Amino acid sequence: MKKVQGVLIFCAILLCRHVTWAQAPVVVGEGDDDVVLNPHAWLYKDHRAGLEAIDRLVTLPASAFERNIYEQEVTYGFLQPRGWCKFLIKNTSSQPDWILRIHQTRLDSVQLFVVRKNGALERYPLTGHFHTIRQRPVYAMHFVYRIPIEKDETVTCYLYTQRKHGRHATILNLQREGYFQNYEHVFSVGIAFISGMILLAGLIGLVLYFFVRQKVYLYYSVYCLSFFVLIMVDTGFAHSVISHPQYQEVINTFTTIFYYWICGWHILFTIELLRIKDYRFKSVYWLGFTSGWLFCIISILLMIPALPDELRWWILLFSYYIVFFMNVYILYAISISIVKGEPVVYFYLAGFMVTLIVATILVLADLQILDGVNQNTDIYYFTPLVEILFMVVGLGIHFSRNVKERFRVQLALNQTQNQIITIQEDERRRIAQDLHDDVGNSLAAVKNMVIQKRESVAVEKEIDNLIGTIRNISHNLMPVDFNEFNLHDIIGHTVNKFKDHPSVNLEFDYTGEPVKITPLTELVIFRIINEVINNILKHSRATTAFIQLIYQKETLVVTAEDNGIGMEKLKAGEGIGMRSIRLRAAYINAQLNIESDDKGTLIILEVPYETI
Repeated sequence: MKKVQGVLIFCAILLCRHVTWAQAPVVVGEGDDDVVLNPHAWLYKDHRAGLEAIDRLVTLPASAFERNIYEQEVTYGFLQPRGWCKFLIKNTSSQPDWILRIHQTRLDSVQLFVVRKNGALERYPLTGHFHTIRQRPVYAMHFVYRIPIEKDETVTCYLYTQRKHGRHATILNLQREGYFQNYEHVFSVGIAFISGMILLAGLIGLVLYFFVRQKVYLYYSVYCLSFFVLIMVDTGFAHSVISHPQYQEVINTFTTIFYYWICGWHILFTIELLRIKDYRFKSVYWLGFTSGWLFCIISILLMIPALPDELRWWILLFSYYIVFFMNVYILYAISISIVKGEPVVYFYLAGFMVTLIVATILVLADLQILDGVNQNTDIYYFTPLVEILFMVVGLGIHFSRNVKERFRVQLALNQTQNQIITIQEDERRRIAQDLHDDVGNSLAAVKNMVIQKRESVAVEKEIDNLIGTIRNISHNLMPVDFNEFNLHDIIGHTVNKFKDHPSVNLEFDYTGEPVKITPLTELVIFRIINEVINNILKHSRATTAFIQLIYQKETLVVTAEDNGIGMEKLKAGEGIGMRSIRLRAAYINAQLNIESDDKGTLIILEVPYETI
C-alpha cells in the first residue's frame, strides 16, 4: 500500500511539474479591459538569436523557452541587446479588437509575429524610435500593435525586441481597443496638465529671478524645465517626434540623458536654496557643487553621437545608481538646514519626501529588487508636480521674506546715509568750533600782545600754542592707514601725545591676543576714541583717565574711564561729541553703554567680530 502511495505521489509531482512549466495561454474574457502579459511570457534561451530566427522559433518545443519570473516586466538585463519572448492569448469574449501595448522606455525597436490557428505566420511591421508617431502602426507614443482575435481563437505571439545601451526590458499589456483609446486620451490630458503646471512653475521662477536677481530662482526655473523635458522623454513623446537616423544613438538614450541632467540641477538647486556654501563644513558644499555640474556635463557628453559605445554603456549603467547618491545628499543637506527654522526648508522637505519615496521605488524596481511596480508607473508622473507645487509655496514665502529684508536693508542704508551726513556736519561744526575757540582766541591774544607791544617771549609762546592747536586739529583730520598699522599701536601713539597735558593724566593699555579687523571698523573705533579723549580733556574736569582695548574671543571691548564731574542729562541736550560717538557705534553694529555720576564716567563699547 505504501509503495502504491509513493508511486502516486511521484506521478503527482511529475504532473505538477508538467502543468507548472506548460505554456498555457492567457485567457481574456468579457470583463477584461487591460491584461498584464509579463508573467505569462516565455523567453527564448538563445540570447544571440536575431530576426532571422523566427522560422526556427515557431517549430521549437516548450523546452527551448524559459518562463519570465517577473510580474512587472519581461527583462533581459544589461548584457543582452536583443531578445525573443513568446506568449499565447485565448479570447473567450465577443470583442475581437485588441491592442498590444509595449512600453518604449527600455527599448529601441520591436517587431511582432503572430501564429494563428491555421498555422499561418503573420508578420507585423518593425517599429522603433526611428519612426515618428505618424509612421507607426497605431498613433501612440508607445510601441503599439492592433491584433484582431476572434472569439475562442488562440494566437501565439513572438515578440522580438532590441536595446543597444542600458537595461533591456519591456512591459506588455493587452487592452481592448476602446479602453486603449480612452486611456490614451485621459493620459494625454493628464500629462498636458502636469506639463503645463510645471512650465508655469518654471515661468514663476524666471519672473522671481528677474525681480530679485537671486540664483536660487533661476536654478528653480531650470529644475522645473528639466522635469518637463524628462516627462516628455519618459512618456515617449520626444521619441515620437524626433527620429533622425543620424542621431539614433542619442535618441535611444534620451531618458538617461535628461535623467542625469535633472539629477545635476536638483543638487545645484538644493545647495543654492539651502545656502550650503555658508555651512561650516565646506566639503559638503563642494561635494554637491562638483557632483551637480558633473552630472550635467555627463548628460551633454551623451548628446554626442560619436561617443564610444563602451563609454556610453558604462554611463548608462551608472545612471541607475546616481539616484541613491542624489537622495542621500539632498536629505543630508535638508537635515543640516532644518536648524535655521526657515519655512522654505520645511516645504522643500515635504515635497522632496514624495520624490524620494517614488524615485527609490522606481529604481529598486529597475534593479529587480521590487516586483510589480512598473505596471503602475503612470501615476508617478504626478510626483514632480507635487514637489514643485510645494516649492512654489515655499519659494513664495522665501520671496516675500526677501522683499521685506531688502526693504529693511534699504531702510538701514538710508539711516546709515543720514548718520554719515549727520557725522559730517557735526565734524564740520566741531572743527569750526575748535577754530573759533582755540585758534581764533589764540590769534586774538597774539594780536592784542602785538598791539600792546608785549615781550617777544610771551608772543612767541602764544604762537607756539597756536601752532600746537592747529597741528592737533590737522592730525585729527589726517586719514590713518590701518592696513599698515595695528589699532592698538595707533591708539597708543595718540594717547602718548597727551602725556604732558597739564591737568589730565591719560593712560592706555590693551589685553588679549590682538585680532585684525576691517580697516573701516578700526577707523570708526579710532574716531570714537578720539572723540572720547576730546570730551575728557575739554569737558570732564578729570585729573586721570584710562583707555583700554580688550580683545575677547568674539568681541573687541573698548573702555574709557575718568574721574571727572560726570555727564548730566545724558538723553537730552547731548553735545556734538556724544551724538557723534552714538552714531559711529551704531554704524559698526557696536553696543554702547555709558555709566556716569558725579564721581566720573565709564564708557564701554562692544564690537562683535562677526558683524564687522
